Amino acid sequence: MIPRQFLVLTAGAIWLSFGLASAGAQEDHSAHRAHGYQGHDMPMPPPDELGRRRMGMDMRDMLSEDVLAGLKEKIALYGLLTDNELRINVAQMGENYTWYVSDADIRGDVGVLVLSHGVSEAGDRIMTDSMRAVAAKHPTAIGYGMAMMTSSHLQAAIDDLEAAGAKTIVLVQTTSTVHNSMTRQWEYILGRRDESSYLKVKPVEASAELVFAPHMDDDPLIAEILSDHALEISTDPQNEALFLVAHGPEDDFDNVLDLPVIESLAEQVRAATGINEVWAINLQDDAIPPVREGNVRQLKRWMQQAQRKGKKLIVVSPASSADGLQHHIRQDLMGLDYTFNEKGLSQHPNFTEWVVNTVQQQIAGLHN
Repeated sequence: MIPRQFLVLTAGAIWLSFGLASAGAQEDHSAHRAHGYQGHDMPMPPPDELGRRRMGMDMRDMLSEDVLAGLKEKIALYGLLTDNELRINVAQMGENYTWYVSDADIRGDVGVLVLSHGVSEAGDRIMTDSMRAVAAKHPTAIGYGMAMMTSSHLQAAIDDLEAAGAKTIVLVQTTSTVHNSMTRQWEYILGRRDESSYLKVKPVEASAELVFAPHMDDDPLIAEILSDHALEISTDPQNEALFLVAHGPEDDFDNVLDLPVIESLAEQVRAATGINEVWAINLQDDAIPPVREGNVRQLKRWMQQAQRKGKKLIVVSPASSADGLQHHIRQDLMGLDYTFNEKGLSQHPNFTEWVVNTVQQQIAGLHN
C-alpha cells in the first residue's frame, strides 16, 4: 500500500493510505453498468475534463457495524483499531477512481486496463503519463485504488474500454508480484478468484474477454531501472552498500514467496552496477506493527554493519509509483547517513517499455 496521507493511531505508528487522484481523455459513455459499494447500484458520474471518473462515494457514511467488523476480520492491521479509530482512518482514504488515458478517437478490438494502487496527484500523473505510448495504440484506462470496498471504478473503466470497441481487455497489474492481498482483491472483482481478500463487492460485468498479464516480477527491464537509479547516486561502487527497500506484502506467507523476486532483482543489480554489496528487504508496510518494525530494525542493522565497514550507504526502491512508499522509508531511516534515489519505476522509460511489451505479448498470445 502506498500512502497518500499518514495517520498515527494508538496501536502504534500505523501508516495507512489510499490513492487519490489525477489526467486522461474525454468521452462520456453514459450506458454504464453501475456497480457501487457493497453491490448497491449507484449512478456512474461523468468524466472530468482530464478523463478521470470519480465515484463520489463518502465511505464514512457506509461504515455500518457489519462493515467495520468485516474490515477488521479481513485486515489484520485494522483488527488493532477501535471502531472510532477505523472510522477516522477511512475518513483519510482517497477515492478509488478511473482515469481514461486514450484520446477519444483511439478505438480498437484490444483495450488495456492498468491496475494501480494510486498514491497522490503528482504520483498518479507520472504513472498515467507512463501509459501514453500504450494509450496511443489501444484504448487504455487506469483503475486507481485498492478496491477494498468498491468495484465501481473498475466497472467504469471496463465500460469505457468496451465503448471504445474493445472485445479483449488486457489487465496489467502494477504490483510487483502476485503475492499480495491487493492483487487478490482485483482478481476477485475481475472474475479470477471466488473469494475476496478485503470486503465482498460486486464483481464486474464484462462483455469483453479479460486477459491477465504477468506481473513485473524480476523482469530484466525492471532490474535495469533499479540499476540506473542506483548508478545515478553511486560515486564509488566498490566502496558502497546498496539497499533495495520494497513495500512487500502484509502477510508472512506471501512474504516468503515474494522475497525471492526482490533478491533476484538484487543479484541483477549487483552484476550491472559493480556495487559489491546489494541487500534486499520487504518492509511489509501494511503488516501489523511488530512485523513491520522488525523489518525496519533488520534493515537498520544491515546498514549500520555496512557503515562500520566504511561503506557509503545508498537506497533505491522498486516501488512502481513515485511519491508513496518513499515517505515511509525516509521516516524509517531518519538519523542515518545515506543517499536515497526516491524515483519510482514509472519515472523510467523502461517501465513504459515493459507495459508495451507485456501488452504485445498478450495480444500475440490471442492469435496462437
